[in-house]
Amino acid sequence: MPKQEFPFPMPNGWFCITRSHELKVGDVQSLKFCEKEVVAFRTESGIPTVLDAFCPHLGAHLGEGGCVKGETIECPFHAWRWNADGTCAEIPYAKNFPPKAKETKIFNYPVVEVNGFIWAWHHLHKEGPTWEVPAIEGFNGDDEKWGKIYHYDYNINTVLQEIAENDVDQAHFPKVHGSPSLPETEAITEGIYKKTIAETLMDPSNDSVSEEHKVKDHGMFTTTFTRESWGLGTVGLKMINLPPSGGEFIMVNASCPVDNSHSILRWSMRVSKDIEDELGMAIIDGIAMAFWMTCPFGITKAMLLIRSYATAMGRLTNFVNGLVNFIQNLYKTDLWLKYTFSTPQ
Repeated sequence: MPKQEFPFPMPNGWFCITRSHELKVGDVQSLKFCEKEVVAFRTESGIPTVLDAFCPHLGAHLGEGGCVKGETIECPFHAWRWNADGTCAEIPYAKNFPPKAKETKIFNYPVVEVNGFIWAWHHLHKEGPTWEVPAIEGFNGDDEKWGKIYHYDYNINTVLQEIAENDVDQAHFPKVHGSPSLPETEAITEGIYKKTIAETLMDPSNDSVSEEHKVKDHGMFTTTFTRESWGLGTVGLKMINLPPSGGEFIMVNASCPVDNSHSILRWSMRVSKDIEDELGMAIIDGIAMAFWMTCPFGITKAMLLIRSYATAMGRLTNFVNGLVNFIQNLYKTDLWLKYTFSTPQ
């Protein structure tokens, strides 16, 4: 029997197109975003812009040889120029602006720049944003308290729905990550917002930490781990009470669905300066490496029509059923009814 893939369409929400420092003034990038070819560019005034990639004139790809001219992008084929809102700005050889060109518009994605990332809004029916990307502490110029930012990018062969499921699956932590205990977790869900708070034991010398960053003369410690998510594209993580001085760890996970079997995760992590030289890299490296321990399961596991979980996995069951119900409501279809999940009594 062939492996069944996750059946959902591209999710709606804010997703990361690129990091802010990777799209400088005048830069043009050709990208795949939610199964669409798009072009991202930064105008001369610094405005990040994302448009569908193909010039409506004769179909040239604006990301393949297109260039920024002022506040527009110029097509590499006939030099038609397009504004950030997708309207035609100029046809260099036309004495009169054709009425059809005035009416023509390339689809432009709503874009915001926050937390060190450029985010584009995707909606299956091209409806506008229904929430904002939050500004997360420590990633918007508020640097006095925090140490160096570390960047990690993951190109993975799975979908964001699988990543979201993994985030609330506490039971895999001892087996896969070598956690000393199963985290005790409380969860709050309000629409597209989800918050979990876990008390967990950490070991700065366990197998998820690279040998060069292990702190072998330090014992295990308890920390409070808070995870907040907004839709499937934005996650903020924070740990507090880190030894030796009550330090803190913060992280942003900025995700992007590429297509129905590929995603990109972009992580930014840093710790407070008071623990940067002692446990800082053990914590950051341990979290970065722990992802690779889980990744093979997301890539190779099958999407089962009915999954059965032990009673202890009730939170995961509820989360996945909630995701199914959310999409069923969103797309006004009964297609998803067969993808329900059950907990044995």
